[in-house]
Amino acid sequence: MNRTTILMILLLVSTSLTANDFITQFIQKYNEADRPLNNVNIGKRMLEKMAENTQDEELRNTFKELQSIRIVSSDNETDSRYYFEKAYELIQEEFTDYEEIVSVNERYSRISVWMKKENEKRQDIILISLDENSQLSIISVSGKIDFSSIAKLSGAFKNEPSLSGH
Repeated sequence: MNRTTILMILLLVSTSLTANDFITQFIQKYNEADRPLNNVNIGKRMLEKMAENTQDEELRNTFKELQSIRIVSSDNETDSRYYFEKAYELIQEEFTDYEEIVSVNERYSRISVWMKKENEKRQDIILISLDENSQLSIISVSGKIDFSSIAKLSGAFKNEPSLSGH
């Protein structure tokens, strides 16, 4: 009986931790069948493999320090605008422990970056972007984040054929 109780508590805790993830909540709450979203999840094991396969030392160290990267996107202009507004609402209503660290509002694009610092080894960042082509990108990064390496990391994903769909 004692082992069963402990197992149930562990399952509930792990489920509640997963449910608190921004991308998970966003998809559960707002994803609609007639408004398809693209979803890519890169876990710790894959990040470690990516670290092993890169020649760039800075990028290798960045991959090793991250826990996960999750990306949601939409290519449809109307859907992207709808989802951008919903993502912004969700982060303001239910992720109040995140602080907006960057906000860019230009004529045809909007970017908002939010951060939650757990401790020195764990930060969570959420980027919500609507670009000049009205394409939505929501990126969630967890782990020890070196901000000087984030731009380099972004370039690595754009050039990675298996992640960009080319």
